[in-house]
Amino acid sequence: MVVHKKLLSFSFLSSLAKVVFKIINDFANFQAEVLYGLIEEYADLKGDGSEIVLDLFCGTGTIGLTLARKAQHVYGYEVVPQAISDARRNAKLNKIHNATFVQGDLNKIDVNFGKDFPKPDIVISDPNRPGMHMKLIKYLLELQSPRIIYVSCNPATCARDLDYLCHGSVEHNIKGCYKLKRLRPVDMFPNTPHIECVCLLELH
Repeated sequence: MVVHKKLLSFSFLSSLAKVVFKIINDFANFQAEVLYGLIEEYADLKGDGSEIVLDLFCGTGTIGLTLARKAQHVYGYEVVPQAISDARRNAKLNKIHNATFVQGDLNKIDVNFGKDFPKPDIVISDPNRPGMHMKLIKYLLELQSPRIIYVSCNPATCARDLDYLCHGSVEHNIKGCYKLKRLRPVDMFPNTPHIECVCLLELH
């Protein structure tokens, strides 16, 4: 089943209804525009085409593509092959030529895969409920992008990962280097206990 939906001024499709249920639900809820508007606000791209965006757990590319017109290039990474295929189709559908989507498991990041990452001006990370794997957290701390936008559907793992990024961990031998500047909850699933959080971290 292929689902076609409009979001902001963009058109998107998804052929993975069961896998990317959140994206489809977003389309059915006007709060999706609130969520994406917050991400754009926190990204605060200059709009001069000079900045690199790294979109982790990109799914079908919706977040990265909404930022692409203000960026030099968007690089999206996602584990699900069909989602990457849809992301590439969505880029063509919206006539966006400065977006590259790569299939890979970010929770099993290694040195070789990490070397393929460009040096970003901003990182978007939108993991599923378990949050980010420690290997990815360590990589982001080494990468030291000036800004990270963390989009979370699980406040518990969000708090855990933000703590690692900001304060580090003796147990995991990591030193935090970010400061949490802004955080906003968005109710994407009314009448349920689930909530999305959009967080802005800046390197310090």
